[in-house]
This record gives sequence, C-alpha cells and structure tokens, in this order.
Amino acid sequence: MLSVMLIWLYVIATTYLVGYACTNMFTALECMHLHKVKGSKKYSVHFQESYIIVGLVVNTVYAQIFSLLSGVGLWANLIMIGICIIIAVYYREELFESGINLARMLFGKRNWIYYTLVFLFMAYGTSHGIMHYDSDLYHAQAIHWIEEYGVIKGLGNLHVRLAYNSSSFALSALYSMRFLTGRSFHVMAGFFALLLAWQCLDLKNILRRGHPVISDFARIMAIYYLFTIYDEMVAPASDYFLSTIVFYVIIHWLDMNVRHERSYVPYIMLALVGVYAVTIKLSAAPMVLLSIIPIYKLFHEKDRYKLKAFLISVIMAFIIVIPFFIRNILISGWLLYPVTSLDFFNFIWEIPKGLASYDAMEIKTYGRGYTDVAAYNDVPFSEWIVKWFSGIGGFNKIMLILDIVAILVYIVCLIYFLVAVIGRNSKYNEKLSNSKVFNINHRSMLSFADFLTISGTMILCLCFWLFSAPLIRYGEVYVCLTFTIVFGRLLILVFHRFENENKILKSGLKLFCCLLILWMGYKIARLGMYDIPRFNALNLIVQQDYGEYEVNTYKLDGVTFYYPVEGDRVGYYPFPSSPEDMTGKIKLMGSEIKNGIMSTN
Repeated sequence: MLSVMLIWLYVIATTYLVGYACTNMFTALECMHLHKVKGSKKYSVHFQESYIIVGLVVNTVYAQIFSLLSGVGLWANLIMIGICIIIAVYYREELFESGINLARMLFGKRNWIYYTLVFLFMAYGTSHGIMHYDSDLYHAQAIHWIEEYGVIKGLGNLHVRLAYNSSSFALSALYSMRFLTGRSFHVMAGFFALLLAWQCLDLKNILRRGHPVISDFARIMAIYYLFTIYDEMVAPASDYFLSTIVFYVIIHWLDMNVRHERSYVPYIMLALVGVYAVTIKLSAAPMVLLSIIPIYKLFHEKDRYKLKAFLISVIMAFIIVIPFFIRNILISGWLLYPVTSLDFFNFIWEIPKGLASYDAMEIKTYGRGYTDVAAYNDVPFSEWIVKWFSGIGGFNKIMLILDIVAILVYIVCLIYFLVAVIGRNSKYNEKLSNSKVFNINHRSMLSFADFLTISGTMILCLCFWLFSAPLIRYGEVYVCLTFTIVFGRLLILVFHRFENENKILKSGLKLFCCLLILWMGYKIARLGMYDIPRFNALNLIVQQDYGEYEVNTYKLDGVTFYYPVEGDRVGYYPFPSSPEDMTGKIKLMGSEIKNGIMSTN
C-alpha cells in the first residue's frame, strides 16, 4: 500500500505539471478564447483534476513514442522529470497561485478529509487482490516487453494476445518503477479508479444544492462499478482503464452541460479524451461520436477563430492516435489487429491473415458464451443471445432490461425532437419551446440536443459491444450508463414537477442520501468481510506481485524462451515467454530478438 501511494504521488506530480503546461498552451491560443463584442476571454479550468487527466493523455502518448525508440524505463522517466522541472520553473507563479486555490478548496470546507480517505481506501484496494487471468496470460508480458525493448516487430507472432496493443500498457510501463527495484509495479488501473472515485465525491453536495442533477445518477453507477472492480484493480487490465475513463468523460460532460458551459474548449478537450479512450480499447470507438458536440459549436456561427480551433483539434487527435497505430503495425503488421479488412501492408512480420481472422472470431465466440469457434458460425442470433443473457449475473440482467427500455424511450424522444425541430409544423415548435423537457435554461436540465448526443453515443457503444464481443466486463460501463442517462433525465423531470413542494423534496433528498450512505456502508462492510481471510500485512508496505508459474524452456535461434508446464499463463518474470513451445512456428528476423519475430507459415 505504501509503494502504491508513493508511486501515485509521483504520478500526480508529473501528470499535473505536464497537464498544466499543455492546458495553458492550448487555452492561450487566440482561437480558443471566448470571443465577445467587447473582446475575448481565455478559458479558465474549473477543476484541478482536469490537469491530471490531460497529463495522463500526454504522458501516455509520450510513453508510446518513447517505446518506438527504446525501452520505457529509467531514461523515459528522467527525461519526463526534466521536462516537469522546466515546467515548474517556467510556471512557478501560476502554479503557486493554483496551489493556493487548491488548498482553499481542500481545507476551506474540510474537503481534504474526504479526498484523503478516498486516496487511502483506493490505495489499499490497489495494493492487493485478485490478479486478472489475462494479466498473467499476456498483460504482464506486454508491459515487460515495453519496459525491456519498447516495441518489437512481429511480437504478435510469439503470442497473438501480445498483438492486442493498448496504450494503457505503455503508461503502465512508464510508471512501473522496474528500474528502481527490479520488480514491476502495476498501479495505474487503480489510479484511474482513484480519479473516478474523487470525481464521485461531488455527490456530497446534493443536499447543499437542494436538487439532483443528471450527473449524480452517473456518479452513483460509477460508485457501483468501483465497488465491482475493487478487489481486481490491482491488475493492469485495459478494461478497467477504459471503463473508468469513459465514466469520467461522461460525468464531466454532463456536469458541463448542466452548467451550460459556453466555451467550446472543454468540449474539445473531452472529445480528445474520448479519442484517447479508443487507444486503450477499440470497443470505445463510438465514443468518437461525442465530437459532434464541439464540432457543432465550432461550425455554428463559424468564424476564422473557430475554423482554426477545429484544425488544431484535428491535429491533436492525430497526435494521440498515430503512435498507437504505429505500434499496432509494428507489433502485428496490421493497422488494427485483429481487423483483417484493413489490409494495407504486406510486411514480412505480419501475423498470417488466417490466424488473425480466427483470433477475431474466437474473441467474438467467447464473448457470446461459446468455446467451439468452428461450430459457432452455425449459431443464429436468436440462439446465442438467449444463451448469453442467461449466463450473466442477476443485476446485470436487470440493467440490460432497463437499457432496452431506455433505448425505446430514446427513440420516442428522438422522433419527437426531429418532428419538433426539423419539421415544419408550428404546433410542434410551439410545444417544444414551452415544454420543460426541452427547456435548456433550467438550473439542472441538460440541453435536449446534447442529451440526445450523449445518450445516443452510449446506446451505440452498447450496441457495438453487444454485437462484437459482449463479455460483460468489456462493456459494463455502457450497460451502466445507457439507462442511467435516459432515466436520470426523466427522474429530474419528475423532481421538478414537485419543485414547489419544498418539504416533500427536502425529505425525499434526505431519505435518498441516507439510503446511499447505507448502501455504501454495506458495500464497504462486504468488502471488509471478503478481505479479512486473505489479509497480508506485507501488502501494507509492498504491492502484491504478479503470479508465479512453473515453466519449461525452448531455444529459438540461440535465444531461450519460456512456456508454462501447465495451462497457458507465465506471469511477469519468465521472459521472454509464450503460452506454448513455438519451435518451428516462428523465427527471429535477425541475430537478435530486437530485430523482430516472424511466422514460418
């Protein structure tokens, strides 16, 4: 736990400084200012954690670029520290003022107590727990390869799972601290969960506000998700990185809409974080649709400033994804492995197309609850969807049913909106302007067009996940958020129908808060009861390590490789390794392993 906290403090310092500098340079551009008749106004960041999020995105891109040149370890960190020192000196006055404001926020209302308790609670969860099966199968090895070599051509030929490139692995390698102790710490999934947990602390303001906002409901589902992964976030699984960042983006986006944020800068930045989510896991591809909102804001009543802002935003999006695509190409020979339809190259290290296609089908097959890939093609939708639905947990079943209902409600709302706004019937237009459903000026109401965009994006994410690889842990964030956003809006509408009944509303809010506290207390107690039997005092100092397995060896062009005696997992330390003896199936592309690996097929 102590090791986790120390690394987290280092992560906070480096990401905050990098994020602060990049955000200030971005917002200082004249095209990013809010232009009015009387002049222009620079956008002012409202939340300090925004700098950390920006820093995480930038440092992830940095780690991926560094991996194209060398192993991500000591030198990558020294250069990053040097950059942070320069930033700290250059922005010393602004950072001092920012620190004063942060101190006022934390100590003014004793907020530091809540933030500290959450920090300790999440650090304890990240210090030990259940190591994800896939982490000892290939996550640990993928991170080890990045630490050791950066990127190896054709690495996916050694083990196709190593071709599942995720930017989260590069970030984990950057902050693994292997160069200090010889062991690789895996704290970044927990750090992403920490940022989401801190964001959920705003729920304590419900009573002060006197009314709920739509992001409150998303925060409740985020807390549910954090409890779900609490004993597993010790593992560097990309699923946890993705889900927590998607929760963060949606909650922050809802907050901005409720505040009726006028500047297009934060919308651009969140859209870029959505692009970043795609580099963590391809299942987040529909998140790019959130860009519709800032694009509309830029091209609605466009001027030369907005056009320039759009072009800069596109360039930044490319900067985020290009290192990810290059790593994909080098590791697998494919632009987006295992997508074989995008066949632009013919490199000698390319994973054979037949193997890639089979791998893609296997992912889909297992996600839908089957193990026989060959027989799966004969299974119709009506059969596999029933089998899949019966195999998921009870609460997930309830959420999926609510999602289906929410989609139907969304379709009705969309039709009503299209008829009222795009149609030429003045009766509908009058009804639209007078309806509370569409009133964007209400203190806690989300713009209806933005509501349609955000909830529509979640629906598309849900459908994309369902019809690709619907393993519940891959898409639980979409299962949680789809119905939450739709029904959250409806609940707020009901709340405002009784806004004149102050006593009823206050009593209802107090009851809601009491139930929320009781539920969280119950979940914490359950976690405690589950944790007691596997408590290890050593984990209070040092984080639990990867799993260890008995291995055999084989030689490949003079290089010793490892493979497990039983099963297919090897953990982190036997390196390099594969799930099986690959003799005769692959060969090195040169005299050394760093030259690359190619298939013999």
